[in-house]
Amino acid sequence: MIGQFLGNHLPGKPSIVVANVPGANGLVVANQLAKSLPKDGTALGTFDRNAALHSIWGNPAARFVAADLAWIGSANVDTSTCVTWHTTGINTLEKFMTREVVLGSSAVYHANLLNALFGAKLKQVLGYQGGNDVVLALERGEVQGRCNWSWSSIVATRPAWVRDKKINIILQFAEEKHPELQDVPLVGDLAKTPEQKQILDLVLTSQTMARPFAAPPDVPQERVAALREAFMAVSKDPDFLAMAQAQQLEISFVDGARIQDSIRRISHAPKGLVRTLRDVMLGPEASAEMDRK
Repeated sequence: MIGQFLGNHLPGKPSIVVANVPGANGLVVANQLAKSLPKDGTALGTFDRNAALHSIWGNPAARFVAADLAWIGSANVDTSTCVTWHTTGINTLEKFMTREVVLGSSAVYHANLLNALFGAKLKQVLGYQGGNDVVLALERGEVQGRCNWSWSSIVATRPAWVRDKKINIILQFAEEKHPELQDVPLVGDLAKTPEQKQILDLVLTSQTMARPFAAPPDVPQERVAALREAFMAVSKDPDFLAMAQAQQLEISFVDGARIQDSIRRISHAPKGLVRTLRDVMLGPEASAEMDRK
């Protein structure tokens, strides 16, 4: 959708061509930005926000340096949630953290974190191709809940579930409570030790780049500035905002300079802390396998 409007705000009003490049939650696109796409401002990529973390914690499949990319902006600040189906009886954070809860998972990060840092007993059923498959499994009763589900996506794709209380919103991953989730605990409320708080600080920093856009390294600074200015101009374009509202998309643009600073800060975190973050979010076995590669 942004591609339909971005060119209107760039010098010369160039056409924007959108090409879908699947693979490894965006690592393929990020690698292309770093290695093969033109470095003149004519190529942008958007991908999973955790691709940057894979670069920082040393995944060999991430053949790019996150801090070297020219970050253009993010379409919104995300609030991720953990939810349960209304018939499970798991309707409080205490129950969620102390019982075995079967989750459908296409992304393991937050459930792994809750298990490793805070002693939850979340059991993940993996192998789903994407979020839609997890949602269907939840509705059919194959699983009891889901984590790593953004509130904006819930509102856009399953508003009736919210209205009819088909799901319990158990926990939110965000630095501050979402205005519509004032009664839902923050993951930060669980942190008791300095290390837990430091790890959550790194994790939640990525929430500010929920839907990031980046250009390759070494793009001339004046072109990076033009792309950033155009990106933020889209956020005020009345036609864009009308389309977003019609599709029930939550819009809260973040400028590229803020993301660049966040990536730089995470990149300079102590190596031991970054390694712990990797172990916690991927799980010790997957993290060890990454070392072997």
